[in-house]
Amino acid sequence: MSRRPPARTHLPAPVRRAAPAATLVVLATAGLVTVGASPAHALALGAAGLSAVLLWFGTANAPDHTWPDLPDPERHGARRDVAELGWGVVGKDGRANGRATRRVRDLAERHLAHHGNPGDLADPDVARRAAPLLGHHVAHGLHTHATHGRLPTQHELHTWIDAVERLATQPPHEGTTR
Repeated sequence: MSRRPPARTHLPAPVRRAAPAATLVVLATAGLVTVGASPAHALALGAAGLSAVLLWFGTANAPDHTWPDLPDPERHGARRDVAELGWGVVGKDGRANGRATRRVRDLAERHLAHHGNPGDLADPDVARRAAPLLGHHVAHGLHTHATHGRLPTQHELHTWIDAVERLATQPPHEGTTR
């Protein structure tokens, strides 16, 4: 069995490139002391020169460091979307805005149709038949909005949404299909 010679350790490339300049700095420092400079000053000047050489050669081929990309600020369903939705419901006068109110009314009409009461809530007969399902106050408020465009307060809209959610969780009327 033959023995392998020990592996040679190679210095990293930046150190090998800096070696001649570092040697020159060390020799210049020794030369300063030889010609009569204060050893403390020569040593300080040599340390500064050696640091500059090592920094120069050590960072010459280093890759550029970049900051990671920021996440997309427009993520769907993020906290900002919820806040915009909440503030988007409020109108200028503190009442619910027309878009949110129309959306709740459309949902109510759709769920009422699933429960055997199709039609527009502007029709008094549809609103009267909706009262047992939604509650008299909610049915009257939806009818008033549909006929006169009266916008509900935030509390009224919340009550309407609760009534529509309750209606959505009830099984549909036996004569209709979902």
